[in-house]
Amino acid sequence: MASQINTRRDFLKMIGVGTAALTANVPVRAGDKEDKPLIDPQFFIRPEELTLKFHYRQAPRRLSFADYRGSPEAWRRECRAKLAELLGFSPPAPCKTRLLRTTTCGEVKIELWVMRIDDSLSIPAYFLSPLAGSKKGLMAIHGHGRAEPCVGAQYDYHHSFALNLAQAGHAVLCPALRGFGALADVARGQENYCLDYWGSDRGHQFTLVTDAFLYGKTLIGHTIEDLLRWEQWLADTKGISTLDVAGISYGGDLTITYPAFSERVRKIYSSGSLGSFSVIFSRCYNAPAHCIPHVLQWMDRSDIAGLSAPRPIRLHYGEGDVIAPWNNSASYNETVEPSMAELKAIYKAFNAEDQVSLRVTPKAMHEMENGDLRKFLAG
Repeated sequence: MASQINTRRDFLKMIGVGTAALTANVPVRAGDKEDKPLIDPQFFIRPEELTLKFHYRQAPRRLSFADYRGSPEAWRRECRAKLAELLGFSPPAPCKTRLLRTTTCGEVKIELWVMRIDDSLSIPAYFLSPLAGSKKGLMAIHGHGRAEPCVGAQYDYHHSFALNLAQAGHAVLCPALRGFGALADVARGQENYCLDYWGSDRGHQFTLVTDAFLYGKTLIGHTIEDLLRWEQWLADTKGISTLDVAGISYGGDLTITYPAFSERVRKIYSSGSLGSFSVIFSRCYNAPAHCIPHVLQWMDRSDIAGLSAPRPIRLHYGEGDVIAPWNNSASYNETVEPSMAELKAIYKAFNAEDQVSLRVTPKAMHEMENGDLRKFLAG
Protein backbone atom coordinates (compact mmCIF):
# COMPACT_ATOMS: atom_id res chain seq x y z
CA MET A 1 0.00 0.00 0.00
CA ALA A 2 2.76 2.45 0.95
CA SER A 3 4.42 2.15 -2.46
CA GLN A 4 1.20 3.38 -4.07
CA ILE A 5 1.08 6.65 -2.09
CA ASN A 6 2.75 9.12 -4.43
CA THR A 7 0.85 12.32 -3.73
CA ARG A 8 -1.29 13.91 -1.05
CA ARG A 9 -4.28 13.06 -3.22
CA ASP A 10 -3.32 9.37 -3.16
CA PHE A 11 -3.00 9.55 0.61
CA LEU A 12 -6.43 11.12 1.01
CA LYS A 13 -7.92 8.50 -1.28
CA MET A 14 -6.37 5.81 0.87
CA ILE A 15 -7.79 7.41 4.02
CA GLY A 16 -11.20 7.61 2.39
CA VAL A 17 -11.15 3.94 1.44
CA GLY A 18 -10.03 2.94 4.91
CA THR A 19 -12.79 4.97 6.57
CA ALA A 20 -15.41 3.46 4.28
CA ALA A 21 -14.20 -0.04 5.08
CA LEU A 22 -14.37 0.58 8.83
CA THR A 23 -17.94 1.94 8.68
CA ALA A 24 -19.37 -0.34 6.01
CA ASN A 25 -21.40 -2.47 8.46
CA VAL A 26 -22.46 0.33 10.83
CA PRO A 27 -26.16 1.23 10.47
CA VAL A 28 -26.93 4.89 9.78
CA ARG A 29 -29.68 6.47 11.90
CA ALA A 30 -32.01 9.00 10.30
CA GLY A 31 -30.74 11.76 12.61
CA ASP A 32 -27.08 11.18 11.68
CA LYS A 33 -27.48 12.90 8.32
CA GLU A 34 -28.39 16.56 7.89
CA ASP A 35 -29.50 18.14 4.64
CA LYS A 36 -28.47 21.61 5.87
CA PRO A 37 -25.11 22.67 7.34
CA LEU A 38 -24.98 22.86 11.11
CA ILE A 39 -23.53 26.39 10.96
CA ASP A 40 -24.40 29.14 8.53
CA PRO A 41 -21.45 29.41 6.04
CA GLN A 42 -21.63 33.19 6.34
CA PHE A 43 -20.38 32.85 9.92
CA PHE A 44 -16.87 31.77 8.90
CA ILE A 45 -14.04 34.21 8.33
CA ARG A 46 -13.38 35.80 4.97
CA PRO A 47 -10.04 37.36 3.86
CA GLU A 48 -11.63 40.75 3.26
CA GLU A 49 -12.47 40.92 6.98
CA LEU A 50 -8.78 40.88 7.90
CA THR A 51 -5.85 43.21 7.57
CA LEU A 52 -3.48 41.37 5.21
CA LYS A 53 -0.67 43.77 4.35
CA PHE A 54 2.15 42.02 6.18
CA HIS A 55 5.75 42.25 5.06
CA TYR A 56 9.09 42.12 6.86
CA ARG A 57 10.68 45.42 7.75
CA GLN A 58 14.18 46.50 6.81
CA ALA A 59 16.88 44.32 8.36
CA PRO A 60 20.08 45.75 9.92
CA ARG A 61 22.62 44.44 7.37
CA ARG A 62 25.33 44.51 10.02
CA LEU A 63 28.12 43.91 7.50
CA SER A 64 26.83 46.25 4.82
CA PHE A 65 29.77 48.10 3.31
CA ALA A 66 27.98 51.44 3.72
CA ASP A 67 27.88 51.02 7.52
CA TYR A 68 31.30 49.42 8.01
CA ARG A 69 33.88 51.52 9.84
CA GLY A 70 37.03 49.54 9.09
CA SER A 71 39.18 49.37 5.95
CA PRO A 72 37.77 47.96 2.69
CA GLU A 73 40.13 44.96 3.00
CA ALA A 74 38.96 44.23 6.56
CA TRP A 75 35.33 44.50 5.43
CA ARG A 76 35.94 42.04 2.63
CA ARG A 77 37.50 39.49 5.00
CA GLU A 78 34.66 39.73 7.51
CA CYS A 79 31.89 39.81 4.92
CA ARG A 80 33.27 36.83 2.99
CA ALA A 81 33.66 34.80 6.17
CA LYS A 82 30.08 35.56 7.26
CA LEU A 83 28.76 34.76 3.77
CA ALA A 84 30.50 31.38 3.89
CA GLU A 85 28.87 30.71 7.26
CA LEU A 86 25.40 31.65 6.02
CA LEU A 87 25.80 29.50 2.91
CA GLY A 88 27.04 26.50 4.87
CA PHE A 89 30.03 26.65 2.50
CA SER A 90 33.19 24.60 2.87
CA PRO A 91 36.16 24.76 0.47
CA PRO A 92 35.77 21.64 -1.70
CA ALA A 93 38.39 19.04 -2.49
CA PRO A 94 39.01 17.94 -6.12
CA CYS A 95 36.91 15.03 -7.36
CA LYS A 96 37.41 12.33 -9.97
CA THR A 97 35.89 12.84 -13.42
CA ARG A 98 35.31 10.74 -16.50
CA LEU A 99 34.52 11.58 -20.11
CA LEU A 100 31.15 10.08 -21.04
CA ARG A 101 30.90 10.99 -24.74
CA THR A 102 31.81 13.57 -27.39
CA THR A 103 30.07 15.21 -30.34
CA THR A 104 30.52 18.21 -32.63
CA CYS A 105 28.28 21.12 -33.60
CA GLY A 106 29.74 22.86 -36.62
CA GLU A 107 33.22 24.04 -35.62
CA VAL A 108 32.65 23.33 -31.92
CA LYS A 109 33.57 20.14 -30.10
CA ILE A 110 31.30 19.24 -27.16
CA GLU A 111 32.42 16.85 -24.44
CA LEU A 112 30.13 15.47 -21.74
CA TRP A 113 31.95 14.94 -18.44
CA VAL A 114 30.73 13.44 -15.17
CA MET A 115 32.25 14.31 -11.79
CA ARG A 116 31.89 11.99 -8.81
CA ILE A 117 31.28 14.08 -5.70
CA ASP A 118 31.11 11.05 -3.38
CA ASP A 119 29.49 7.61 -3.25
CA SER A 120 26.01 9.15 -3.28
CA LEU A 121 26.24 11.76 -6.04
CA SER A 122 27.74 12.46 -9.45
CA ILE A 123 27.19 15.63 -11.49
CA PRO A 124 27.62 16.38 -15.22
CA ALA A 125 29.01 19.28 -17.24
CA TYR A 126 29.42 20.11 -20.93
CA PHE A 127 32.76 21.37 -22.19
CA LEU A 128 32.57 23.25 -25.48
CA SER A 129 35.69 24.27 -27.39
CA PRO A 130 36.43 25.53 -30.91
CA LEU A 131 38.02 22.85 -33.09
CA ALA A 132 40.80 25.35 -33.75
CA GLY A 133 41.49 25.47 -30.00
CA SER A 134 41.20 28.18 -27.36
CA LYS A 135 42.57 28.99 -23.92
CA LYS A 136 40.00 31.73 -23.22
CA GLY A 137 38.11 29.96 -20.48
CA LEU A 138 34.54 30.72 -19.44
CA MET A 139 32.08 29.27 -16.95
CA ALA A 140 28.52 29.43 -18.36
CA ILE A 141 25.90 29.09 -15.62
CA HIS A 142 22.30 28.33 -16.53
CA GLY A 143 19.20 29.53 -14.73
CA HIS A 144 15.91 27.80 -13.93
CA GLY A 145 15.55 25.19 -16.62
CA ARG A 146 18.44 23.02 -17.81
CA ALA A 147 22.03 23.28 -18.99
CA GLU A 148 21.22 21.76 -22.37
CA PRO A 149 19.51 24.84 -23.93
CA CYS A 150 22.71 26.81 -23.19
CA VAL A 151 24.54 24.25 -25.31
CA GLY A 152 22.05 24.44 -28.19
CA ALA A 153 19.58 21.64 -27.44
CA GLN A 154 16.61 24.02 -27.80
CA TYR A 155 15.86 27.73 -27.91
CA ASP A 156 14.79 29.47 -24.72
CA TYR A 157 15.71 32.52 -22.65
CA HIS A 158 19.33 31.36 -22.38
CA HIS A 159 19.69 31.96 -26.14
CA SER A 160 22.27 29.12 -26.38
CA PHE A 161 24.86 31.48 -24.91
CA ALA A 162 27.38 28.75 -24.06
CA LEU A 163 27.41 27.51 -27.67
CA ASN A 164 27.44 31.09 -28.95
CA LEU A 165 30.55 31.90 -26.93
CA ALA A 166 32.29 28.70 -28.05
CA GLN A 167 31.56 29.67 -31.64
CA ALA A 168 33.16 33.04 -30.84
CA GLY A 169 36.38 31.36 -29.72
CA HIS A 170 35.94 30.62 -26.01
CA ALA A 171 36.52 27.33 -24.23
CA VAL A 172 33.27 27.04 -22.27
CA LEU A 173 32.32 24.84 -19.35
CA CYS A 174 28.55 24.61 -18.78
CA PRO A 175 27.75 22.57 -15.65
CA ALA A 176 24.36 21.10 -14.86
CA LEU A 177 23.28 22.53 -11.51
CA ARG A 178 21.82 20.57 -8.61
CA GLY A 179 18.03 20.57 -8.80
CA PHE A 180 17.77 20.92 -12.59
CA GLY A 181 17.72 18.66 -15.65
CA ALA A 182 19.32 15.30 -14.95
CA LEU A 183 19.88 16.49 -11.36
CA ALA A 184 16.21 17.41 -10.81
CA ASP A 185 15.97 14.80 -8.04
CA VAL A 186 19.36 14.03 -6.52
CA ALA A 187 17.82 11.18 -4.47
CA ARG A 188 16.15 9.55 -7.48
CA GLY A 189 18.16 6.34 -7.10
CA GLN A 190 17.18 5.87 -3.46
CA GLU A 191 13.77 4.31 -2.93
CA ASN A 192 11.20 6.37 -0.99
CA TYR A 193 13.39 9.49 -0.91
CA CYS A 194 12.81 12.65 -2.91
CA LEU A 195 15.20 15.62 -2.90
CA ASP A 196 13.92 17.54 -5.89
CA TYR A 197 13.55 21.10 -7.02
CA TRP A 198 12.42 22.26 -10.45
CA GLY A 199 11.38 19.23 -12.49
CA SER A 200 9.31 17.21 -10.04
CA ASP A 201 6.19 15.26 -11.01
CA ARG A 202 4.95 15.67 -7.44
CA GLY A 203 4.60 19.44 -7.43
CA HIS A 204 7.03 22.15 -6.37
CA GLN A 205 7.83 21.34 -2.75
CA PHE A 206 11.50 22.37 -3.25
CA THR A 207 12.73 19.69 -0.84
CA LEU A 208 16.30 20.02 -2.11
CA VAL A 209 16.31 23.53 -0.62
CA THR A 210 14.25 23.02 2.52
CA ASP A 211 15.87 19.75 3.60
CA ALA A 212 19.32 21.38 3.36
CA PHE A 213 18.22 24.13 5.77
CA LEU A 214 17.65 21.51 8.45
CA TYR A 215 21.34 20.61 8.31
CA GLY A 216 22.71 24.15 8.15
CA LYS A 217 23.33 23.89 4.40
CA THR A 218 21.98 25.68 1.33
CA LEU A 219 21.43 24.66 -2.27
CA ILE A 220 23.34 27.70 -3.51
CA GLY A 221 26.22 26.92 -1.14
CA HIS A 222 26.50 23.34 -2.41
CA THR A 223 26.35 24.62 -5.99
CA ILE A 224 29.16 27.11 -5.39
CA GLU A 225 31.28 24.25 -4.10
CA ASP A 226 30.50 22.34 -7.32
CA LEU A 227 31.53 25.32 -9.46
CA LEU A 228 34.84 25.56 -7.63
CA ARG A 229 35.40 21.85 -8.21
CA TRP A 230 34.80 22.38 -11.95
CA GLU A 231 37.19 25.36 -11.86
CA GLN A 232 39.89 23.09 -10.48
CA TRP A 233 39.06 20.51 -13.15
CA LEU A 234 39.49 23.13 -15.89
CA ALA A 235 42.92 24.00 -14.54
CA ASP A 236 44.04 20.39 -14.07
CA THR A 237 42.54 18.84 -17.21
CA LYS A 238 42.33 21.65 -19.77
CA GLY A 239 45.15 23.93 -18.61
CA ILE A 240 42.75 26.86 -18.08
CA SER A 241 43.88 28.61 -14.91
CA THR A 242 41.88 31.84 -15.32
CA LEU A 243 38.37 32.23 -16.64
CA ASP A 244 35.45 34.59 -17.06
CA VAL A 245 31.97 33.77 -15.77
CA ALA A 246 28.55 34.49 -17.25
CA GLY A 247 25.07 33.47 -16.15
CA ILE A 248 21.43 34.43 -16.21
CA SER A 249 18.67 34.34 -13.59
CA TYR A 250 19.73 31.85 -10.89
CA GLY A 251 22.92 31.60 -12.94
CA GLY A 252 23.21 35.37 -12.58
CA ASP A 253 22.93 35.01 -8.81
CA LEU A 254 25.72 32.46 -8.90
CA THR A 255 27.96 34.66 -11.04
CA ILE A 256 27.63 37.33 -8.36
CA THR A 257 28.20 34.97 -5.43
CA TYR A 258 30.66 32.24 -6.40
CA PRO A 259 33.55 34.53 -7.49
CA ALA A 260 33.77 35.74 -3.87
CA PHE A 261 35.40 32.37 -3.18
CA SER A 262 37.42 32.10 -6.41
CA GLU A 263 40.88 33.38 -7.26
CA ARG A 264 40.58 32.33 -10.91
CA VAL A 265 37.67 34.49 -12.12
CA ARG A 266 38.72 37.44 -14.29
CA LYS A 267 35.44 39.05 -15.48
CA ILE A 268 31.82 38.72 -14.33
CA TYR A 269 28.67 39.04 -16.48
CA SER A 270 25.47 38.70 -14.48
CA SER A 271 22.12 38.81 -16.29
CA GLY A 272 18.88 39.11 -14.31
CA SER A 273 20.27 39.51 -10.80
CA LEU A 274 21.75 42.02 -8.26
CA GLY A 275 18.53 43.72 -7.05
CA SER A 276 17.99 43.47 -3.30
CA PHE A 277 17.09 40.18 -1.62
CA SER A 278 14.32 42.10 0.15
CA VAL A 279 11.87 41.79 -2.77
CA ILE A 280 12.79 38.60 -4.61
CA PHE A 281 10.25 36.40 -2.84
CA SER A 282 7.56 38.73 -1.49
CA ARG A 283 7.26 40.92 -4.61
CA CYS A 284 9.01 39.10 -7.46
CA TYR A 285 7.69 35.64 -6.46
CA ASN A 286 10.99 33.89 -7.18
CA ALA A 287 11.61 30.21 -6.51
CA PRO A 288 13.99 29.57 -3.57
CA ALA A 289 17.22 28.22 -5.10
CA HIS A 290 19.14 31.36 -4.11
CA CYS A 291 17.70 31.56 -0.59
CA ILE A 292 20.38 32.24 2.07
CA PRO A 293 18.88 32.10 5.58
CA HIS A 294 19.46 35.25 7.70
CA VAL A 295 21.32 37.01 4.87
CA LEU A 296 19.62 40.41 5.27
CA GLN A 297 20.66 40.51 8.90
CA TRP A 298 24.19 40.89 7.56
CA MET A 299 24.41 41.92 3.90
CA ASP A 300 22.58 42.26 0.59
CA ARG A 301 23.37 41.29 -2.98
CA SER A 302 25.29 44.52 -3.63
CA ASP A 303 27.65 43.66 -0.77
CA ILE A 304 28.12 40.13 -2.09
CA ALA A 305 28.88 41.39 -5.60
CA GLY A 306 31.27 43.94 -4.09
CA LEU A 307 33.42 41.14 -2.68
CA SER A 308 34.71 40.67 -6.24
CA ALA A 309 36.16 44.20 -6.50
CA PRO A 310 38.17 45.26 -8.47
CA ARG A 311 37.32 42.63 -11.12
CA PRO A 312 35.18 43.98 -14.00
CA ILE A 313 31.49 43.25 -13.51
CA ARG A 314 28.59 43.96 -15.88
CA LEU A 315 24.95 43.76 -14.82
CA HIS A 316 22.39 43.06 -17.52
CA TYR A 317 18.59 43.22 -17.62
CA GLY A 318 15.78 43.06 -20.12
CA GLU A 319 13.79 46.28 -20.14
CA GLY A 320 10.51 44.40 -19.69
CA ASP A 321 11.67 42.13 -16.85
CA VAL A 322 9.67 44.05 -14.26
CA ILE A 323 7.31 43.14 -11.44
CA ALA A 324 3.98 41.89 -12.82
CA PRO A 325 1.50 39.12 -11.92
CA TRP A 326 2.72 37.07 -14.90
CA ASN A 327 6.46 37.49 -14.23
CA ASN A 328 8.13 35.34 -11.57
CA SER A 329 11.57 36.68 -12.46
CA ALA A 330 11.09 40.46 -12.20
CA SER A 331 14.81 41.07 -11.90
CA TYR A 332 14.67 44.64 -13.24
CA ASN A 333 12.77 45.99 -10.26
CA GLU A 334 12.89 49.12 -8.14
CA THR A 335 15.82 47.85 -6.05
CA VAL A 336 18.26 47.66 -8.97
CA GLU A 337 19.18 51.36 -9.03
CA PRO A 338 20.03 51.64 -5.30
CA SER A 339 21.86 48.30 -5.48
CA MET A 340 23.97 49.60 -8.37
CA ALA A 341 24.81 52.72 -6.35
CA GLU A 342 25.89 50.58 -3.39
CA LEU A 343 28.00 48.37 -5.63
CA LYS A 344 29.72 51.35 -7.24
CA ALA A 345 30.50 52.76 -3.77
CA ILE A 346 32.26 49.51 -2.87
CA TYR A 347 34.23 49.47 -6.11
CA LYS A 348 35.15 53.13 -5.60
CA ALA A 349 36.70 52.22 -2.25
CA PHE A 350 38.87 49.73 -4.16
CA ASN A 351 39.73 52.39 -6.79
CA ALA A 352 37.76 50.51 -9.46
CA GLU A 353 34.42 52.34 -9.85
CA ASP A 354 34.83 52.33 -13.64
CA GLN A 355 34.83 48.51 -13.62
CA VAL A 356 31.08 48.40 -12.85
CA SER A 357 28.73 48.73 -15.82
CA LEU A 358 25.06 48.28 -16.61
CA ARG A 359 23.23 47.20 -19.75
CA VAL A 360 19.42 47.26 -20.15
CA THR A 361 18.30 45.65 -23.41
CA PRO A 362 15.37 47.55 -24.98
CA LYS A 363 12.19 45.55 -25.63
CA ALA A 364 13.70 42.45 -24.01
CA MET A 365 12.37 40.32 -21.18
CA HIS A 366 14.21 37.92 -18.86
CA GLU A 367 16.72 36.75 -21.46
CA MET A 368 20.41 36.78 -22.34
CA GLU A 369 21.82 39.26 -24.86
CA ASN A 370 24.64 37.43 -26.61
CA GLY A 371 25.99 40.45 -28.47
CA ASP A 372 26.50 42.48 -25.31
CA LEU A 373 28.01 39.47 -23.53
CA ARG A 374 30.56 38.90 -26.31
CA LYS A 375 31.43 42.61 -26.40
CA PHE A 376 32.05 42.70 -22.64
CA LEU A 377 34.24 39.62 -22.68
CA ALA A 378 36.27 40.92 -25.64
CA GLY A 379 37.07 44.23 -23.92
